[in-house]
Amino acid sequence: MLSLAQRVLGLNGRELRRAFPIFAYLFLTMASSVASKAARDALFLDRYRAIDLPYVDIAIAVLVGFAASLYIWVGHRTNLRNLQVGSLVFFALNSLFFWSWAALASSESGTLFILIYIWVGVFSVLAPSQVWTLANYVLTTREAKRSFGFIGSGAILGWIVGGFVTRAGVSRFGTQNMLAFVSLALFTCAGIVVMIWRDRPDYVGNDTPASGNVRDRFPLWGAIRLIRESAYLKSIAALILIAAVTTTIAGWQFKAIAKEAVPGTDELAMFFGTFNMIAGLMSLLLQLVLTARVLRTVGVGQALFIVPTAMLMGSTGVLLLGTLVAAAALKASDQVLRYSIDKATVELLYLPVPASHTFRVKSFIDTVVYRFGDAGGGLVVLLFAAVLGWSAIQISVIVMGFVLMWMSAAYVARRQYIENLRESIHQHRVDAERASMPVMDRDTRSLITSRLKGTAKEIAYALSLFELAHDRKAHPAVRGLLHHEEPAIRQQAIRLLARAGDSSVKDQIEELVKDPDLGVRTEALIYLTEFDPTDPLQRIEALGEFEDFSIQAAIVAFLAKPGDTQNIEAAKLLLSRMVYEQGEKGRRARLEAARLMQILPDMFDREMRALVDDDDVEVAKTAIVAVGALKKRALIGDLIDRLAEPALNESVVASLSTFADRVVGTLRDYLNDESMRAEVRREIPKVLEAIGSAAAQAVLVESVLDRDVVLRYHTIAALNRLGQEHPERPTDRKLIESVLAAEIMGHYRSYQVLGTLGGALSDSANPIEHGLRESMEKETERIFRLLKILYPQYDLHSAYVGLQSAAPVVHDNAVEFMDSVLPPEVRQVIIPLFDREVSVGARIAAANRILGSKLGDREEAIEVMALSQDPWLRASSAYAMGELRLTRFAPTLDRWAEDPDPLLRATAIDAREKLRHAAAAAAGVDAL
Repeated sequence: MLSLAQRVLGLNGRELRRAFPIFAYLFLTMASSVASKAARDALFLDRYRAIDLPYVDIAIAVLVGFAASLYIWVGHRTNLRNLQVGSLVFFALNSLFFWSWAALASSESGTLFILIYIWVGVFSVLAPSQVWTLANYVLTTREAKRSFGFIGSGAILGWIVGGFVTRAGVSRFGTQNMLAFVSLALFTCAGIVVMIWRDRPDYVGNDTPASGNVRDRFPLWGAIRLIRESAYLKSIAALILIAAVTTTIAGWQFKAIAKEAVPGTDELAMFFGTFNMIAGLMSLLLQLVLTARVLRTVGVGQALFIVPTAMLMGSTGVLLLGTLVAAAALKASDQVLRYSIDKATVELLYLPVPASHTFRVKSFIDTVVYRFGDAGGGLVVLLFAAVLGWSAIQISVIVMGFVLMWMSAAYVARRQYIENLRESIHQHRVDAERASMPVMDRDTRSLITSRLKGTAKEIAYALSLFELAHDRKAHPAVRGLLHHEEPAIRQQAIRLLARAGDSSVKDQIEELVKDPDLGVRTEALIYLTEFDPTDPLQRIEALGEFEDFSIQAAIVAFLAKPGDTQNIEAAKLLLSRMVYEQGEKGRRARLEAARLMQILPDMFDREMRALVDDDDVEVAKTAIVAVGALKKRALIGDLIDRLAEPALNESVVASLSTFADRVVGTLRDYLNDESMRAEVRREIPKVLEAIGSAAAQAVLVESVLDRDVVLRYHTIAALNRLGQEHPERPTDRKLIESVLAAEIMGHYRSYQVLGTLGGALSDSANPIEHGLRESMEKETERIFRLLKILYPQYDLHSAYVGLQSAAPVVHDNAVEFMDSVLPPEVRQVIIPLFDREVSVGARIAAANRILGSKLGDREEAIEVMALSQDPWLRASSAYAMGELRLTRFAPTLDRWAEDPDPLLRATAIDAREKLRHAAAAAAGVDAL
C-alpha cells in the first residue's frame, strides 16, 4: 500500500515520511481557516451590508502589520519550533474565548462579530503562512518541488473537509460553534510541529533563532530593508501584493452577488460551505492530476501565469453574464487553482532565499504585504462601488486591469527566480581554469609590474612572465633591475632588454661585462654584440675569464650580424659546434645557442631543428620559443611532433599559436589524419583554442564528432571556452545538438553497462567499475560543455560545480536551476542523470526505455566497453575479460597487447595470461 502511494505521489519513502506531517499540519490549518471564514462571513453579513466589508478588510490589514511585527520580534528570541507552537496555542485559546463569548453574548452583539471577523482575518493569514515557512526550513529545493504538490493537497483537502464540517456542523450545532472545532484543530497542529521539528535534517539548527542571529530594533523595518535591497524579493512582494488586490476585489464580487441571490444567514453559510467543498474537490482533482506534472513539465516560471489567466477568463464571464454561476466560476478560478498549482509554485519562489532571511521576509510578505493587498482591494471597492456607484458586475473591468498587472509581475518574478538560483550556486563555483592570452592585457601587465617591487622570488616570477609574453615590450622598471643583488635577476633583465631592442642602457651593460657572475657577463656580452659594433674578441681578450660557450655565443652573434663583418658560413660552423656538443658543458652551450636563435638572422634552420629535437627539456623549450618568435614555418611539423610531451606542451602550444591562421590548415590536416599518433592529435585542440580565430574555431567544429573520446573532450572544451570569449560568433546548433544527443545516449548506455556488470565481480572496488566511473565523469563534463555552447546565456558552469557539492541545498539548487532554464525536451533527459534523488536503478530503467533495448549479459556489456575509444574503458574491459575468463575475447586481447597505449597494452597482456592459465587449468582437469 505504501509503495503504491509512493508511485502515485512520485515520492520516495524518506520524502513521504518527511512530507506527510507537513501535509497534516496544512490540512488542519486550512480546514480551520475555511470553517472560521465561513462562520465569520455569515455572522458578519447577517448584521451588516456587503458594502461594509472593505472597512473591516482595511482594519485587518492594519492589525496584521502589528501582529507581524510582534511575530518577527518573538522570532528574534526563540527558534522556529517554539515560535510556531506558541502562536498556534495562542490562536487556539483565542478561538475558545470567542466561542465562549458568542455563546453568552446577545444575538445582536455587533461588536463581537466585528472582532471575530478581524481575528479570523489575522489568523487565516499567519497560520497557513507558518506551515510553508516550516516547509521551506526542512526541505531543499528539489525535495520541495517533488513534495509541495502533495503538501499542497493538504490545503485542498482542508478546504473540502472544512467546507463539509461547516455545512454539517452549522446545520446541527449553529454557526458560532464552528469556533470550537477550530480550537481543537489548532491544538493538534501544535503537536504536529513538535514532531516535524524533532525529525528535521541536520543542516537545520536547533538553538538558532527563527530570524537567524540578526536582531532588528524595529522588525518590520528590517524586513522592509531586506526586500528593498533585493530585486528578487521585491518581485515576490509585488506578485503577492497585486494578486491579493485582485483576489480581494474578485472575492467581494462573489460575496456581493451571493448575498443578493441567497438572503438567509444559515442558507448563506451553507452555500459558502457547499461552494468551498465543491471547489476543494475540484482543486484536489487538479492537484492529483496536474500539479506535479505541471511543475515538472513547464517549471515554476510558467506555472505562475495559470491563475491570472483563469481569472481573466472568469472576469470576462462575470462582465458578460452577471449571474451567481459566473461569479462562482470567477471565485473558483482563484480558489480551485490557487491552492493546487499556484500555491505550490509561489512557495517554491522562497526556496533560494537564505533561511534567516526567509523567516523575516516571508512573515512580512505573507502578512503585511498580503493584507495591504487586501486593504488596497478594499479601497478600490469603496472607490468604485460606494463612491462611484459601480455594480459588482461592472467591477469586473477593474479586475481585468489588475490581472494584466499580475501577469507582468509574474514575468518579472520568473526571471528573478532563475537569476537568484544562479546566484545561489555561483558562490560555490570553483573555476581552476585560466585562459592563456597571447599578449598581456593592461590588467595582467599591471599585476606583473607590481611584482617587480617585491621579493627576489616575486621579481624572478614576474620577469619570467614577461619572457613568456609574445609582445616584446619591456617595462621601464626592468632597467632598474640591472644592478639587483641577485645574479639571476640581472641576467634576466639584460635578456629582456635585448629582446625589446632597448639600447638606452648600453653604458650600464658595459659595466656588467665585468660582473662577478659568469651568466651575467655572458648575457651582457651578447647584448653588446647586438647593439655595439666593437668586435667581441677584443672585449674577451681585454677582460678574460669567459667560458667557451660565452665566447662562442658572442662571436656567432657578431659574425651573423648584418653588415661588413657578417660571415654566415663561419657563424654556422661555430653554432653547429655549440648545438652538437654533448655532456654538461655541451648542455650549457646548447642552451646558449637556443637563446641566441631569437636574435640571429633567419638562416640557421638545421641548427634550430636540432635544438627543437634536443633531449634536454630546457634546451628544447628555449628553441621552441625561438621558433615562435621567428615564425619558422619550416619547423611547424617538428613542433607538432613534440606536442604530446607534457614538459614541452605549454611551450609548443604558445609557440604554434603565434603563427595564427597561417598554421590552421596544417593543424587541420594533422587533426583529421587518423594515422597520426593519438597523443599528438589530442593536443591540437589546445593550439586551435590558443589561436582563437574564427578559422581555428571552424576546424574544431569539424572534429567535434571524432571517434576518439579524449580528442572529442579536448575539442568540446576548446569550443566551450572560445564560445565564452567570442559569443558573437555563430554556432552550428544542429551539429552541437546532435553531438549532445549522442553524448547523452552514451551516458545512458554507461548506466546500462554499470547495471549489467553490477555484482559480476566479488570485489566492490574493482577496476572495472572504477574505469567506468572515470569514463562517466568525462561524459558528464562533455555534456555540460556542450550545454554551455548551446546555452551560453546561462551559468551552466556554476550548475556543474553545484552538482558536485556534498551540500544538499547547493546540489538541489543547481538541479532546480537547470530544470528552470533548459528546454523541456532537454531537461527531461538531462535532469534524471544528475538528480541524486533518482536512483541508479531508475536511471538504468530510463536508459532501457530511451535506448529501446537492454544489454543481454555481462559479455555484451564488456563488448560495449571494448568498442569505446575511451582508454580507461578499454583498459577496464581488458581487465574484465581476464578476470572473468572470457575466452571469446582472446583475439581482441592479442591485438591490444600490441597497442601503443601503455595502460591498455599492460592490462591486455595481464588478461591474456589469465586466459592462458585458465585454459591450462581446464585442460588439466579434462586430462584427469
